[in-house]
Amino acid sequence: MQRTKRMWSGRVGQMCMVAVLAMVALPGRAADTFVKPTPEELTMTSVPGYPGAAAVVLFDEEITKDDLHEILHYQRVKVLNEEGKRYANVELNYVRTSAYGEYEGNDQSVGEIVGRTIHADGTIIPFTGKPYLKTIEKAGNVKVQSMVFTLPDVEVGSIIEYRYATRYNDHAYEAPDWYIQRELYVKSAHYQWYPTLQQLVDSEDGGKWISKISWFPILPPGAKIVRTETPAPGSSSGTQQVFDLVVHDVPPEPKEDHMPPISAFSYRVLFNFTPYDSNAEFWKVKGKQWSKRMDTFAGPNGDLKTATQAVIAGAATPEEKLHKIYATVMGLENTRYTREREARENKAEGGKVNNAADILTHKRGSATDLTLLFIGMARAAGMEAYAMNVPNRSDRIFAPGWMSFQQFDDVIAIVNVNGKERFFDPGSRYCEFGHLEWQHTFVGGLRQTATGTEITQTPGDGYSANKRTRVANLTMDEQGQITGKIDLSFTGSSALRWRHRALSGDDESLRHALRTYLEGMLPKSLEVKVAEIKNLDDYETPLTVSYEVKGTAGTPTGKRLVMPADLFTAGAAASFPQEKRELAVYFEYPEIVQDALRVSFPKGFAVEATPTEGKFGIPQKAMYDMTTTSTATSFTTRRTYGFGEFLFSSAEYSTLRGFYSQFQAKDQESVVLKATPAAGSAPSGSQ
Repeated sequence: MQRTKRMWSGRVGQMCMVAVLAMVALPGRAADTFVKPTPEELTMTSVPGYPGAAAVVLFDEEITKDDLHEILHYQRVKVLNEEGKRYANVELNYVRTSAYGEYEGNDQSVGEIVGRTIHADGTIIPFTGKPYLKTIEKAGNVKVQSMVFTLPDVEVGSIIEYRYATRYNDHAYEAPDWYIQRELYVKSAHYQWYPTLQQLVDSEDGGKWISKISWFPILPPGAKIVRTETPAPGSSSGTQQVFDLVVHDVPPEPKEDHMPPISAFSYRVLFNFTPYDSNAEFWKVKGKQWSKRMDTFAGPNGDLKTATQAVIAGAATPEEKLHKIYATVMGLENTRYTREREARENKAEGGKVNNAADILTHKRGSATDLTLLFIGMARAAGMEAYAMNVPNRSDRIFAPGWMSFQQFDDVIAIVNVNGKERFFDPGSRYCEFGHLEWQHTFVGGLRQTATGTEITQTPGDGYSANKRTRVANLTMDEQGQITGKIDLSFTGSSALRWRHRALSGDDESLRHALRTYLEGMLPKSLEVKVAEIKNLDDYETPLTVSYEVKGTAGTPTGKRLVMPADLFTAGAAASFPQEKRELAVYFEYPEIVQDALRVSFPKGFAVEATPTEGKFGIPQKAMYDMTTTSTATSFTTRRTYGFGEFLFSSAEYSTLRGFYSQFQAKDQESVVLKATPAAGSAPSGSQ
């Protein structure tokens, strides 16, 4: 489900709503007329510095008017080639709530949409169609919908433009987020915010008055937020703040292999209403409130203590007790991978979910519920256990300068075992005991401590914990046909990924995904069949997949057969072809990959040539080793590739690129088999 921002309730202050209504134009009035295109815009065919760009944003505007509970949007896009015509299809997402609940304040609607298409010759075609609604996501009382429409008669060279207004709940206020950088080049954009003149209160903080606005900016060079104050209409003492930002020539978001989470780097401004004077005060006070909620839910109460004692019966050490608790929690239904239950369903099955003991009773819960149950049971067993709020590292990186809990996605657990703190991820289905899902590793977050909360960073596994092994035992006949078995083994993060993939579909879809995964590595001439999947549910052991393969794997040239030295790299594409790079290179996690390939061939063939040994590396960060040996009737290739780091700075890019170039060249080397006189002729291979 998409994140929803914190909404604030308001108390009427000394302003006059009639006056506020008078100071801005409503949608459809003269202020909403379209901008006349310039001759340069009509004749534009490309974006300097970005050859092949599909389209360009000529102008983008977003004006937020709090006391009208309205956001006005206006966008103009120039279509530069056939691919750019897809921008005529517009989807406007917004959140609706069907009943009172946690996200009631974020209830939104989209008003009338006014649009048109302008051809390069100046011909104007108004939008007269009717948008339709599409549901994107639905969970509980929250539904994300999209208003979908298509601008008419769009061709290469057209300008498409449209206006609309988003309206949200009359009883709440939301500070805007300005996302400046996107997939298209932006010639010009304007952002403006009129914060409410009403007095806001923080209901979570005892009704504390909110008197400040904070913002977390990542701006293009030279851009500046202008903040002004003018006398508020209808008030003798109040002032109307206005935040204004104009930007020009904003480059598109970079698209490179292995990018860091772009949301951590792209240009944006994130606003917040706040009663706090500093980031430190915000995290201290709000951290205390969050910690109290965690403790209230985790308990442990009497029921949870009784249940925990039954679970850990017979365990002699804290390690053994924790293993039993973890297995119990992991055995419950995790609704992240099934579905969230509505309150009425829980009530029908025995009552509301108020605490961790109720999760154990219902035998199911959300990822956060299960993590807090694990923490509560660990405490009931006499251990120190704490919660930690973390982001999903595949999407964002924690920014302490942004005063918002919106940037957190998940809760993990920290338990003191024999004097040493260890990290656990019971909310991630099938995550191995004592490990974290990779998205939660090496990332900052907010954790509980014995005396309060603090900002800290999670640890992560080394490369040895994330291992893939690929073993092939193949036999070639006199005609060059290959048959045999391939076994893949996954440990750590790679195993967890496949286990989560299995939760999202049935056995047939999993087998299809595993088959295409291997096919992407091997020569296209080999047929692949999944024979057996082992340990899919056993998160403490490696996940193994056995395949049967047949076909051809070499290219005949006269009396010779040229075969890849390592079949598992035959389908690999070159990485990092560009000479320079602006962003850091970001791998998901440290990992080691080990290949073993043995091909047995009949008498009448001999190995004529094999690759020399290849051994390359980046000290303390990456390594590669490949050797090929042969006998009278077989050859064997062994290859090891590993990364001990997951982040390489742009300054290290040339070194990384050189390493990749070396070992990928070695990966593409071949073994040459020669038909001996007794064989009579070369194998037919793929001919």
